[in-house]
Amino acid sequence: MLQAVFQIERQEGSVAVQLGSQRLVIEPLTPSAIHIQVVPNGEAIPPSLVRLPVGKPPIFTVRKSANEIQVATKLMRVVLNRKSGALEFRTSGNRPFLTERAGTRLLQPATVGGVPLYKVGQTFESPPHERLFGLGQFQNGLWNWRGLPLELRQMNSQISVPVLFSSRNFGLLWENASRTDFNPAETAILLEGERQEQKGPTATEQIRRQGNPPSAAGRLVGTFTPPKTGAYAFAVRGGDRRGELTLELDGKPLNSLVNFWTTSGIEAKSVLSGGKPVTLSVRGGGKGIKLFARAIDDSTTFRSDYGHAVDYTVFHGAKPEDAIAAYREVTGKAPMFPKWAYGFWQCRERYASQKELVDTAAEFRRRQIPMDLIVQDWQYWGPHGWGSYEWDEAHYPDPKEMIDQLHKLGTRFMISVWCNPSGRAQAELKANHDWVNGWLDVFSNSGRSTRWKYIDQAFFSKGADAWWGDATEPGDPGTDWLGTTTSAGPGDVITSAYPLMASRGLYEGQRSASKDKRVCILTRSAFPGIQRYASASWSGDINSTWDAFRRQVPAGLNFSLTGIPYWTTDTGGFFRPRDQYASPDFNELLSRWFAWSAFCPILRIHGYQSHTEFWNYLPETQRVLLGFDELRYRMLPYNYSVAWQVWKNDESIMRPLGLAFPQDPRSWDEGASYLFGPSLLVSPVTEPGASTWRVYLPACPGGWINFWTGKRSHGGQDVQVASPVDMIPLFVKAGSILPLGPVIQSTGMASESPLELRVYPGANGAFTLYDDAGDGYGYESGAHSEIPITWREASHTLTLGARKGTFFGMKRTIKLRVVMASEANAIGPRESTGGKTVNYSGQPLILKL
Repeated sequence: MLQAVFQIERQEGSVAVQLGSQRLVIEPLTPSAIHIQVVPNGEAIPPSLVRLPVGKPPIFTVRKSANEIQVATKLMRVVLNRKSGALEFRTSGNRPFLTERAGTRLLQPATVGGVPLYKVGQTFESPPHERLFGLGQFQNGLWNWRGLPLELRQMNSQISVPVLFSSRNFGLLWENASRTDFNPAETAILLEGERQEQKGPTATEQIRRQGNPPSAAGRLVGTFTPPKTGAYAFAVRGGDRRGELTLELDGKPLNSLVNFWTTSGIEAKSVLSGGKPVTLSVRGGGKGIKLFARAIDDSTTFRSDYGHAVDYTVFHGAKPEDAIAAYREVTGKAPMFPKWAYGFWQCRERYASQKELVDTAAEFRRRQIPMDLIVQDWQYWGPHGWGSYEWDEAHYPDPKEMIDQLHKLGTRFMISVWCNPSGRAQAELKANHDWVNGWLDVFSNSGRSTRWKYIDQAFFSKGADAWWGDATEPGDPGTDWLGTTTSAGPGDVITSAYPLMASRGLYEGQRSASKDKRVCILTRSAFPGIQRYASASWSGDINSTWDAFRRQVPAGLNFSLTGIPYWTTDTGGFFRPRDQYASPDFNELLSRWFAWSAFCPILRIHGYQSHTEFWNYLPETQRVLLGFDELRYRMLPYNYSVAWQVWKNDESIMRPLGLAFPQDPRSWDEGASYLFGPSLLVSPVTEPGASTWRVYLPACPGGWINFWTGKRSHGGQDVQVASPVDMIPLFVKAGSILPLGPVIQSTGMASESPLELRVYPGANGAFTLYDDAGDGYGYESGAHSEIPITWREASHTLTLGARKGTFFGMKRTIKLRVVMASEANAIGPRESTGGKTVNYSGQPLILKL
């Protein structure tokens, strides 16, 4: 329905436009971000859970003509068509980059829990050359969401973050926390055939009983006749999450998920001939499974179950990373983790006693395997009940002494804390009416405070360093907190924001308790804005298969393009084969996975019913794991400096090639390689038995240098590189300055070895070397140091500028070894013994190489 403009009113910080019975508000938040709300007249809108106050609104102008109204900041503008009521977003140079499709705005009255609300939606134009990313983390293995249907809901291994990122240099935050369909697939395909209802315990109950996953039962078959030739997308929905979910086209698999539990849906696409029927079949999913189709067209749609308004914010920048920076300016910066968090996290399901934890940490030290964090998974609560914030005294008689012993070993301690605690915490939460359908009401201030009180008493006051927010999706699998009433209203409306508020409670609780320890949270789910609560996510309980491994790479890159920088996986997969320790295939998979994880924001290993310590695997695997673990620690100066740029300039750690090289059209289509920080191109080997690997190198000045061999290759081409199991394909961009430290056993270990500055010539380059105390929040108020370093290719000159800033414990003089990388000097991960050794005392230093 078109919505003609009737009345315009400029307010402080916004422009309000009357569209019949609705009110459109255009609110510039920053020069690079404009917030849009379409609200039924007289409706009150709750405060945003996602956006933060951004202070004084930017300067903007309002221009009116007979056909349109323009609201413009210095960097972008939004144009309202007076006749249709549709919006178009343009650059400051008046080039359109995002347009609402006229007549598609949806505000349909609906009621949930007795509360009058609306079904809300909006469709945008999407030209054929556009590529669309983000939206969270999905297990379908696909890259580029343009035209594809996605179900935005939280569940184990699937994360809903309704932030869309476009190759046209804009981002869009769809501010709605109810279940949302992205590009709804609305053509139902009738499925017929044998389908047996799954009997017995659910997958969740099976794993608690340490049983086997239920198998798929039966196959349903349907026919689809495409009306015209073109690309079509298919969406399987309503699965029971047990064991398998497979979609086949004419007997051949289109997509398949096999796991202890799957997501409730799966997506696929194919090009079909008009008028020619095809047969589609679905295996797994249970009796309620449904199948839908949609033609992939030039549109992008968001449609949410419930909402108070059509509510979204558009971010734009001159280059792609500017849009991500604008998103973080509105939703919050990502704080620095403590320095130890950039080391190796040792985790398994599970350590069963105080003695086992301490003995394991001591064995890492004895074997000289670098490690900074050991993790206590679930069931430490023993007889106190599921999720209790209490210790099983029989197996953990003195938790404070245990954590003190770990700290003496140079090891930090993380513990799993759930949102459905039994015991004393649950009793108090219920008494305060902060308990909803078996879960903590995280939207209640008192609920979050009560939870932190018990976590502080049991864990933080005894020395715990970090929090594992497991199962931060609300309700049991498949319920999504639907049909509940919370302190924030119907659970249906705010269900997807549950992980945001769960992390908020931990972050605010710890920051109120201590200024000495930075918050570090690992959470299984996420929502826009969660980065401001020092939260990293991981990809849930996934299988230990090559197929699952392949799917993690685009999953992590799409997650990064939501503006949330910290992400990881269960390295090696969660559900592992019984012969994992001796199986050559699994050992190869684990080696490849660990090599890739060394180039993820967080390096963490985990596995179900598994002893994940290196020494339990084949000797060759131990060698490979140790090699990449040591390389991770050598890279600490680089990684920590990259993390500083995430905080300071809102940069990303995992950078899809299109984000880093937007001028190279092919880069947007590469979803299996990425930049780690500004310099390192990583291409994980995700096929068994590979000895070589194809890598696309984007066009850039000076080309790329193979990290292992020193060989230079031009950009803008595919190269085939040797990839033995101990060498992940890794290239360094010409002009890079790569700071590498010595191999250390933990980040708290001092070393007198020199810091290596490795220069990769071929183009001009720059890098800022950052350091601080490693913990605490002094960095926020200036307690840190920055050393600007530049490389000039023409003169072969490396310049270290004057050091800026200081912090307690800073070394006044740094011993440096400056090394030029080349094919003749192919040092790879080893510490160089050549180059120039100099002392840097904070004053400018110029070196001719």
